Amino acid sequence: MGRRLACFKEDLEVKSLRCLSAFVPGLCLGILFSANLLNAQTAAQPAAAAQRAKYRTHIMVYDVRTGTTKTIFTGEGEFHAPNWTVDGKYIYTDHDGVLYRIPAKGEKSGVVVRIELGVKMMGTNDHALSWDGKQLAITGITGPLPKTIRSAADIHNSLFIANIDGSNTREVHLGWLHGWAPDNQHVVYTQYNKDNFDIYRINLDGSGELQLTTNKAADDGPEYSADGKWIYFCSDRSGKWDGWRIPAEGAGADDKLAERVTHGDAQEWFPHISPDGKWLYVIAYPIDHPDHSYIGDGIKIKLLKLENGVAAKGAELKTVATFFGGQGSANTGGWAPDSKKFAWSVYEKLPDEAAK
Repeated sequence: MGRRLACFKEDLEVKSLRCLSAFVPGLCLGILFSANLLNAQTAAQPAAAAQRAKYRTHIMVYDVRTGTTKTIFTGEGEFHAPNWTVDGKYIYTDHDGVLYRIPAKGEKSGVVVRIELGVKMMGTNDHALSWDGKQLAITGITGPLPKTIRSAADIHNSLFIANIDGSNTREVHLGWLHGWAPDNQHVVYTQYNKDNFDIYRINLDGSGELQLTTNKAADDGPEYSADGKWIYFCSDRSGKWDGWRIPAEGAGADDKLAERVTHGDAQEWFPHISPDGKWLYVIAYPIDHPDHSYIGDGIKIKLLKLENGVAAKGAELKTVATFFGGQGSANTGGWAPDSKKFAWSVYEKLPDEAAK
């Protein structure tokens, strides 16, 4: 997102791929994966990568009732974008291009189980679960990767739909997946079109694509409110990244129906509205880091009290956590189904990396 050129940061054969930006606006990649993903491990626990992991991940949970935070999982490497299952029992997260399920509580808390999708892909942190708990959606990179990525058009970002257990996986379109409609009949995503990133909706069979925004600014991270009336997303149309919303049927001519929701002093990405509509949290990057592929210190989770879908009277974004993290920490929604808590990923530098 922001202005960036997707590029390889390190050798694909042994290193992880991080998509960064130089000039491609709104590049909604969320791609953090190893080069050996197409032959990823099948054990219940992720096997050690050929190259030593740079980070350890702590999946955190914030309780909006008590204002407290706790760690529910710690694992080597990067576990991204935790999504809560509808029964509240599990977290879905990606690691090294593979999707995993982690029990959120109980005796087996922390034991990860691979979700076998049955197709060759490099999974990204753009994944989400349907509101009825029966299906999942994920963007995966398919086909050969060019040695140099000059634009978003160089990447085959396939949007897949599958049953919640990973069965019946099928490709329906191209797009950076972010959210499900509450009717479970279509998903919303971001896609590059005519030198711009906009918000789109599509049916689960790949039909009925509908472009929802047309503003020349970059848009990203669309998610529905539980009543299906609104789509929340982030955009740099104000001059920096903020949370916005539009009616579910689209922003209208010249995006006149788009409404700004957050007004903070940081780059505010990926607004996630709670199922009960009372809260919204964002991942906030320092103002001098408009590209969300950044990982570093000073990343914040900020919470906003809502009323009628926008900030309650007198309410402002409140910082509930400041941490080392960024890309992949909270790209897609992490609310628990009861709206009482949400999850995100914090990274910890491992000794070799921390010494640099």
